[in-house]
Amino acid sequence: MKMFGASRFCNVKILFVTTVVATVVLIGVLLLSFVGMPLIVNDQLAKKLRLENNTEQWDRFVELPVPLNLNVFVFNVTNSDEVTNNKATPILQEIGPYCYEERITRKILSANSTEDSITYEQSFNITFDEKRSGQWKESDKIVMVNPLFLILSQITNVIERFVVMGCIDKLFPPKYSTMFFEVDIKTIMLEGIEFGVASDDIGPACNIVRNKLLEKTLPMKNVERIPSPTDPSVINSLKFAFLQYKIRGPDGQYTTNRGIDDITQLGHIMRWDHSAEIDVWGRGESTNNATCKEVKGSDSTIYPPHVTKSTKLDIFSTDICRTVQIRYKGTGTYQGDSGYYFGIDENTFRPATPSPENDCYCIQQTMAPDGEPSCFLDGVVDVYPCFGAPILLSFPHFLYADESYLDGVIGIDPPNSSIHEIFLLIEPNTGTPLQGMKRIQLNVVLRPVEFVEYTANLPSTVLPLIWIEEGVNLSQDLLDKLDKMYFNVIKAADAAKYAAIGVLTAFVLISGGFFVRKRYFK
Repeated sequence: MKMFGASRFCNVKILFVTTVVATVVLIGVLLLSFVGMPLIVNDQLAKKLRLENNTEQWDRFVELPVPLNLNVFVFNVTNSDEVTNNKATPILQEIGPYCYEERITRKILSANSTEDSITYEQSFNITFDEKRSGQWKESDKIVMVNPLFLILSQITNVIERFVVMGCIDKLFPPKYSTMFFEVDIKTIMLEGIEFGVASDDIGPACNIVRNKLLEKTLPMKNVERIPSPTDPSVINSLKFAFLQYKIRGPDGQYTTNRGIDDITQLGHIMRWDHSAEIDVWGRGESTNNATCKEVKGSDSTIYPPHVTKSTKLDIFSTDICRTVQIRYKGTGTYQGDSGYYFGIDENTFRPATPSPENDCYCIQQTMAPDGEPSCFLDGVVDVYPCFGAPILLSFPHFLYADESYLDGVIGIDPPNSSIHEIFLLIEPNTGTPLQGMKRIQLNVVLRPVEFVEYTANLPSTVLPLIWIEEGVNLSQDLLDKLDKMYFNVIKAADAAKYAAIGVLTAFVLISGGFFVRKRYFK
């Protein structure tokens, strides 16, 4: 009976039918695995990732579940007297990082189903993080160039300079009325240097100068206007700080795609402050104004899924009034999760036109070290219209910039892309940022200014002030939640797919082998 049973099982026709059926099933599984299953998984991911009210994704968008890390490195000037009096090359000492915790909360103003968008404002709260800062304290004192003096000397005409210089002691506290001053970190970063205080003691002439000071500082991002406690329409004083503007109020209104109709547009900023353009860049000579002015990209906290190696990611930042593009550079891992590494390239802060004068980022509002209008050399951008002051932007340590900038100071280490460039490690299937850092350096032009005595013996160079990095490393608990909600679904689907393909392929090969053996090798 056993031989009879085996004979029936190995019957050629049965083996043939079994092999054909298994092959058909394998083809079906292949189609389901590589066509059907991705569609199902992608559809489920889209439902979880899109910005739809009463979902976890919505709640995470309204209030980021983890704070951003905001780290500040300061360039301490160690030979300020020689720089002021003898045209000496500045000798710098980089200190920090001074670490802050930055929390973002968004207020949803409206939703538009026709264009699939939401409009919102976002507010920031910044607190000093003693634990991460380690040895660096808010009470630390540094010596730096007086940005207010430098700026005022460069944005006033000859007559204005004469009258402003005559009222310096009336408008600035004594300890802040020199070309270089000593200041503690807390004051220069958040608390602010108070100046231009309203007082009857300054006299009628200097009061006129004070009014001019109020006018000149009106567009300055880093200057806060302190109203009178009795009459808010009257400005009682001014305060300068590097980071205070971020917590002063919302940084404008954003209109962003929700990704409900098209998940590939998730997080794309459509308008900022009701406009699809940011009107601070370009001149009549510019040939690519639309490129610089266009509001586009993400705010760096949310991206669409299905990121590929050919994807180019745009990051829009109101801090610098522009978009920066990052591109695929390789792969990486974070806490066991694999991701694609995106970074900037060396052309990011370089002209995009054959002639620099025709590039829309060449605005020629800040005078170069020689006192002439300039587009500045590769790697340095004039951001006067963004900051309302003669400030130059670069990557930290002049990464990807002309070597002359690094040669213009002493004490800065050569740039290192691994610690000085903008980067993003993103999980490609879900578009989840695993790690990321935006990094910029703020610089000013040191130069003698006509009829301003305290600048007469300054060297002509570009002087770095601070560099800042802002970003996030996802916490382990959030990674665990994402693993459960997203990553594990993809991993389980892949495991099931390849297991089914493996089993069916083995079955087809074994069944086919028996069939061939019985059919042709009797």
